[in-house]
Amino acid sequence: MKGKAKGRWSIRVSGNWRLTFEFKDGNAYVLNYEDYH
Repeated sequence: MKGKAKGRWSIRVSGNWRLTFEFKDGNAYVLNYEDYH
């Protein structure tokens, strides 16, 4: 991702909904489930 979300990854779930997460020590941590737009 870009901007403030740099370092985070996202996966589209349905429509505008995304899971956003980041990796720490090789593990993925979910940060949010959000309406992206």
